[in-house]
Amino acid sequence: MTGALLAVSFPPSYFPLLAFIGFIPLLYVLIQPEETRHPFRLLYLTFFIFHGGTNWWISSWRAETDPYLMISGIAVWIAHPFFFFIPIAVFNSLRKKLGNSTALWLFPFIWTAAEWVHSLSELSYPWQSIGYSQIPNLTWLQFVDITGVWGASFLIALANVIILKLILHYKASDGGRFIKDKVSIPLFISLVIIFLLPYIYGVVRISEFGHNHLIRNNKSLNIGLIQPNINPWAKWQQSPIGQIRIHQRIQDSLKKAVKKLDLCLWSETTILYLGQNVNFGHDFKFLQQWVDTNGTSLLTGFADYRLYDSKAAATVSSKAWALDSTKYYDSFNSAIMLNSFDSPNQLQIYHKMKLTPFAERIPHLEIFGFLGSFLQWGVGISAWGIGTEQKNLIYISGKDSVRIAPIICIESIYPGFVSNFTDLGAGILTVITNDAWYDFTTGPEQHFQIAAMRAIENKRYLARCANTGVTGFISPTGESFLRLPQYESLGIAATIPILQGKTIYVKYGDWLPIGCFVLIILAYVTFFINRRGAGKREYPSTS
Repeated sequence: MTGALLAVSFPPSYFPLLAFIGFIPLLYVLIQPEETRHPFRLLYLTFFIFHGGTNWWISSWRAETDPYLMISGIAVWIAHPFFFFIPIAVFNSLRKKLGNSTALWLFPFIWTAAEWVHSLSELSYPWQSIGYSQIPNLTWLQFVDITGVWGASFLIALANVIILKLILHYKASDGGRFIKDKVSIPLFISLVIIFLLPYIYGVVRISEFGHNHLIRNNKSLNIGLIQPNINPWAKWQQSPIGQIRIHQRIQDSLKKAVKKLDLCLWSETTILYLGQNVNFGHDFKFLQQWVDTNGTSLLTGFADYRLYDSKAAATVSSKAWALDSTKYYDSFNSAIMLNSFDSPNQLQIYHKMKLTPFAERIPHLEIFGFLGSFLQWGVGISAWGIGTEQKNLIYISGKDSVRIAPIICIESIYPGFVSNFTDLGAGILTVITNDAWYDFTTGPEQHFQIAAMRAIENKRYLARCANTGVTGFISPTGESFLRLPQYESLGIAATIPILQGKTIYVKYGDWLPIGCFVLIILAYVTFFINRRGAGKREYPSTS
């Protein structure tokens, strides 16, 4: 039941309130272990259902799907449920040490800390944070600009605990006195606070970030999004120049319709390998001339290459260069900004830093490098190098400049990582992605809605450009106010205010999950100190 309730509450399903009772069946069973047979099987089945119900689409399940993608998606489905054993093991450990009641109150801290830990390292996959279930519940969700998505997960887990305690108290008490007794009243009040206070805060914040108000009181950019709708399996064999021409035609048509475009976004890896001069030497004259002619800056995905003179200078992900076996090269999933009338020395490139585990890079390749030769996609995008510098790309027009966050694909699921762009001065968030591998599944829509959480946390407008969708604009309150239909070759444009200021979350980062993590450590330390003290009192020294 827990696996099913959590899965049904997860976007793009629109049953967010189910998350507030989703943990109750699991917790009820865990605090009565004597009634549970085969707990390992039950736990695994719980989170197998949760993962499958939310992330079944990872294997793509399309006729063209690369076998590696299909197999890796199934492998993740089998392996990922074991991660959720970690917070449950901690909960069970503390339950045995401190008792059911204390362990239940600690459960929200355990779960929140576990979600945060799951966002760390190259093996991270924080896609299924429970807080994302409340994306349809935008007014209640605005407080994540204080806590990040972790705050939503914490309150959801806390509400589950309170409701379970009410159920247990009802079973143990006289039903006639249940509503008015001294145990029930504080629990009911706490539950009301969990729902009411965030809602009040949300009403205030939404009123402060009304779109028309922000347009009137801030500088803005007219931003276009180009959705080419190119088959992801075929694009690596098709003409790279031909695909660029598709984008140019859509953008030219869009500009005729809207008259003025300051900046256009093209999707992830739009510019593939065009030759040494372009990908190694960054000679973009052919594209820069078009940018200068139409007066619209361009932020696009780009396959960047770096050549090393020797193996000693190369990185662990480097490959031997076919034209000279003494040299090595890295390829990077990148974003590039071309401003109108830019000079070559103003070329701005960002290398993706959060790579999709196994699909784009073997996690901790320094250790598991031997896997690299056979764990690769068959579509030419495996084994990217990893970026080392997080930076904004700068839109420049005359004396005006705007820092733009160049978020690439899966980077948008990392709360702290995205907030670093804002902390570095980003006035607008952008996401370029190619979710076309998962077309006709819930994956692209899920990814789009998760991006809405980043907009709320940072209180920034977010422009998202995807190959086949979902392409659209998201307000600082998480509302999608303009988007394209999927699977069509189209462009859209909107006037986007440039916002400054930093939310509490941007200023202080992951303070909540770190605090939860520290509290759990202190719970263990306190237990061992008390046990040691009790032992000394029970067996006093005779000296």
